[in-house]
Amino acid sequence: MVEPETQATAVEGLYAVGEVTSGLHGANRLGGNSLTETVVFGKRVGEAAAAYSQSRETRVRSRTTVTAAHDDLNALLSTGDELARPLQRALRDTMWECCGVVRSEERLHQGLEKVREVKDVAARVDVRPSAEGYQDLAQALDLRSSLLAAEVTIQGAIERCESRGAHQRSDYPHLDPVLQVNIVVTQAEDSLLFSTRVVPEVPDYLQKWISETRTTCMTGGLLE
Repeated sequence: MVEPETQATAVEGLYAVGEVTSGLHGANRLGGNSLTETVVFGKRVGEAAAAYSQSRETRVRSRTTVTAAHDDLNALLSTGDELARPLQRALRDTMWECCGVVRSEERLHQGLEKVREVKDVAARVDVRPSAEGYQDLAQALDLRSSLLAAEVTIQGAIERCESRGAHQRSDYPHLDPVLQVNIVVTQAEDSLLFSTRVVPEVPDYLQKWISETRTTCMTGGLLE
């Protein structure tokens, strides 16, 4: 959750923008259609973060947090028998095949199983930064984040037993009014916890815009 005017989170000094905050398009978010998030809210968060930084007399960095970050990176360094790049490709293919445009519970569970298989193998990724660069480490970090995002996405799609916006379930083709909720995922120590949050009613001043919207006839026209 972020404050709309500044994109500030509940953590002081931490700002978020883009799809991580769910964005403006809601259930109809399609690939490549994030211009508003970057142009409008990117500007807002940049200005707010800069103003916050300039208002501070000192900038305190927790030694414990820095040490924990170093330890986390060091834990990834190891000699393994797997490479991150092929696992990234396997993960992308799995998400396209099992959690693509049209989804079903059977395929989603198959995808979840494959993601967890890749996750197990990822523990043996070879990561050895050298004078030539840190590409191994960067790919390992990307793979770790992608695995978490993939697991959350699939489990969220399993929980939403309906078709809404760009989320289309072949086994649940209709909209379910009961599921007009946000599915919230919380990462616990070694598991993901799912809960729901009711979506607030559309404010009256926006409801007026919706009711006054006219349907445009596109018969015989070209739609891009």
